[in-house]
Amino acid sequence: MFALAKKNGTGRDFVHLDVARLAAGMDLHLGLHIVTGAKPGPTLGILTTVHGDETMALMAVRRLLDGLDVAALSGRVAAIPVANPLALSAFNRQTPEQHGKTDLHEVFPGHPQGNLTQRIAGVITAHLLDHVDALIDIHCGGLGGRLQARADLDASAPAAVYQASLALCRAFNAGFVHANNLAGTAARYCNGRGVATANPEIGGVYLGPQAENDYLAETVAGLRSMMASLGMVAGAAAPTKKQLLFDFRSRFEANPSVGGFLQSHFASPADLGRRIDKGELLGEMVDPHSFKVVEEIRAPVSGYLFFSRYSGVVDAGTKAFALAEEATSKWL
Repeated sequence: MFALAKKNGTGRDFVHLDVARLAAGMDLHLGLHIVTGAKPGPTLGILTTVHGDETMALMAVRRLLDGLDVAALSGRVAAIPVANPLALSAFNRQTPEQHGKTDLHEVFPGHPQGNLTQRIAGVITAHLLDHVDALIDIHCGGLGGRLQARADLDASAPAAVYQASLALCRAFNAGFVHANNLAGTAARYCNGRGVATANPEIGGVYLGPQAENDYLAETVAGLRSMMASLGMVAGAAAPTKKQLLFDFRSRFEANPSVGGFLQSHFASPADLGRRIDKGELLGEMVDPHSFKVVEEIRAPVSGYLFFSRYSGVVDAGTKAFALAEEATSKWL
């Protein structure tokens, strides 16, 4: 019997979902929080830390769940805050195992006889994804000081599911909505079941107390707004920010071709959303040995900055900056 299928009655529950016995002799399991309201309503699934270095979102979910009034809640919230415990413990994007297919974000619905990553996905699918009416899979900037603030949906979702997912993304109230290619993700799987999804990408890790607190507050407010749009809690669901919709064909990245110290010219959360002209200097790569500037990173198109990075050491090909092309994007 699956945990959500067994849950009856109002209140709060926490259960462990068994995945596998590890070679180290420990049992791998996932924690599932279930908050059931006193009123009927939809089941909202929430995932965080699909990537082990993207940890800010789990604290936002903690705040969200702590602040829910069960007596006023319609429906239930089911949240797995640490979707990949092995990646979390290594503070790494992917599962540290000896096989391919180690990015949990690319292996859904998983398989009970697969590698560890696929088994984790299979447990999440069986105990969460197969029982929800809407899914929010939250990501953030991880290791290396990435900055972002948007909500993604799968560009290939069926028309009715796409529109429902777009409404959910808009309710998050970020300045950007990205119709992305989400092949292999929990979102793609749920969309195939007719379930609306949103994948917020917001904040980061080790950003300092002011930025972190601002992002946490924004994330919790966005999640409550999404719940309001589903009729689960009272409150406004309409977006208050001007929002730009762009798809993966309008996404242009500017990444270094050499390793070194990236001196970012856009290292503040307030820089996200800024209009950038084609050719504008985004950052410089400094050789840490000779101190010489070895590369200038410039905007490939005119558009709006939706992804940036703090200054620091990066290697060739590391994601540094990304713009939504102005000519091919749409204001909502």
